[in-house]
Amino acid sequence: MKHGHGNGGIAMPASVAHRGMDLFDFERRHEWQEERDDGHQHHQSPATAPDPQDGLIAVIGGSAAAAGDGSAVSGFVENLALDEGAYSIAMGEAIFQASAHSARPGGAAAAADTFLDVSGADFIIEREVGQSRHGAHDASAFSELDYLAIDIHGWSPKHGPIVIDLDQSFGHHQPFGQQPLEGAFAQVFAMAEAHGANTLSATLTSALTVENQFSFVHGMAMVAL
Repeated sequence: MKHGHGNGGIAMPASVAHRGMDLFDFERRHEWQEERDDGHQHHQSPATAPDPQDGLIAVIGGSAAAAGDGSAVSGFVENLALDEGAYSIAMGEAIFQASAHSARPGGAAAAADTFLDVSGADFIIEREVGQSRHGAHDASAFSELDYLAIDIHGWSPKHGPIVIDLDQSFGHHQPFGQQPLEGAFAQVFAMAEAHGANTLSATLTSALTVENQFSFVHGMAMVAL
């Protein structure tokens, strides 16, 4: 499942009716399996058989850029994953913002974007907020993305991941400072943690400034169970 802010949504989620049937079938199959656990071998249906590729991987991140006589950008990324035995859970957030000022009308530009890529999850809850403003001498942009993903080991929904997308087109944020920006500023922070056996976590960040012209940051964090 891949998603980037501004594309209008992630992979088409199952309908509400399908979601209800998936949860009901999951409970019924486990009860049926327990009742038939009489010491004999029984064939598991494909829906309940363990998936040899079962595993949760989540990558979250974003970028921000600003151009003008004065510019400032920042990024923050956090990603966490836990293996709880019967299921795995991952959660994180990415916040990126940019501001610019120019003495020349129309000379300021700012952009911010966030993204999420999740594979191996059965349930995904995501919320994103984005906003941008462009005036005669100033520009600002803001993007925030939060998510929660759950992988139930040995089970998958019939119709793919069950996705709940809490899309919010606009949010509230304050541009850097209240006075016209001077110089160039860029700051980014990324953190990733994965707890359990056979786990992986990694981060990647980059920042670039050109005095009185341009500021840029990029950051991402990956967790795998």
